[in-house]
Amino acid sequence: MTVHTLDVGLRGTRDYIQGSQILARTGELVAAESVEPVALLTAKFTRITEQGVRVALDEDDAAEGVELGRAQYTRGGERRTVRFFEVPGPAAHRIDDVPKVTSELIADAAGAASCAFAIAGSFESYLVAVIEFVKAAHAARGEDVVDIWFTALMGAQLPLAATYPTAGTLRLTPKIERVVDGRLQTLGVLDTEGVGAPPSFQICFSCVVRT
Repeated sequence: MTVHTLDVGLRGTRDYIQGSQILARTGELVAAESVEPVALLTAKFTRITEQGVRVALDEDDAAEGVELGRAQYTRGGERRTVRFFEVPGPAAHRIDDVPKVTSELIADAAGAASCAFAIAGSFESYLVAVIEFVKAAHAARGEDVVDIWFTALMGAQLPLAATYPTAGTLRLTPKIERVVDGRLQTLGVLDTEGVGAPPSFQICFSCVVRT
């Protein structure tokens, strides 16, 4: 069995566990099993939770609780699919919030946007900046856009151990939008400008547009 309870918490006043925490803590577990470099390739979340999170590192592992999503990492050329599950029980413990890491947001009504970022240069700090930016870009489309969630990334090559640029620019280019079950689903391309920046990848968000 390779099922682990992740060391994640409710950051600040949030009522959900951030995807960046889940992906970072899971990546650390995958990396601990091998000397080969580990990178995040894809992630997809189908639910959010305020409770604890377990990860099944092998596809054959069984885990109790509602499935929250899946991710895929590569390790020395080998792809590894992991699954996330909600831990039944009370809400997760609270942890300190972190300062805002993006600034100078420029966004248009169609979803195109850019911003500056300043981070620690780690995998997790980079994910935090990306998600913070894309969420802000959606919110900038108007007051009627609410309940904004990060749902997926695809086509990524984000090394766990790499040093990411500590400052630079993030750009979002919208590609696809569609309404599913009353929620707007968006897909855009995320580009990073900065020394040692990772290649571009696709990112998906979900939101409600009030009418």
